[in-house]
Amino acid sequence: MYKVNSQTKKTNFKLKLPEANSVSLVGDFNEWHADATPMKKDKNGVWKAELKLDAGEHQFRYFVDDHYWLNDDKATKVANAFGTDNSLARIQFNAPSKKK
Repeated sequence: MYKVNSQTKKTNFKLKLPEANSVSLVGDFNEWHADATPMKKDKNGVWKAELKLDAGEHQFRYFVDDHYWLNDDKATKVANAFGTDNSLARIQFNAPSKKK
């Protein structure tokens, strides 16, 4: 799951996977490098990462235990060149409200 914070303009990614030993957030924003964005696991087995992404659409996946790929079950899926799917994060920031 991902959530955009409009104030900080950062995107928080979370994945509940307590049995995993390592999880990396991999996508077009880090050139699909598996070691570029390691996630941190909390005491409840939720893996987390926070990134400042540009507005627009970003494809991503989770790389688990240096072995297999997972998609975000809450995100839209898009086909990739390998015959599988990637997750799609749509990043938009709310415009500041105008005071009268």
